[in-house]
Amino acid sequence: MKVINVELSVIPGKQAEYEAFINDLVSNSRQESGNISYNHFKAIDSDVNYEIIEHWQDEKAIDSHNNTPHFQHFLAGIGEFLTADPVIIRMDAN
Repeated sequence: MKVINVELSVIPGKQAEYEAFINDLVSNSRQESGNISYNHFKAIDSDVNYEIIEHWQDEKAIDSHNNTPHFQHFLAGIGEFLTADPVIIRMDAN
């Protein structure tokens, strides 16, 4: 299993717009073949820090995900909501 954590810092005042934007990515990603779980969280101690935690069956599932229209839409638009580039942590689960 492959695990990806994505840390996102949102521009203050854009949280509601960001959350609406990210919902498409989350709901569509959950339906993909090879997806085990795909969740989006807001930090308890911050109004602007979020994290996506993804679990995929294998690298092939991730490659397929990266080519979907909803992921490409995410890539094209996420920059307008963030204060910095996303921090992406990729892991293997044994």
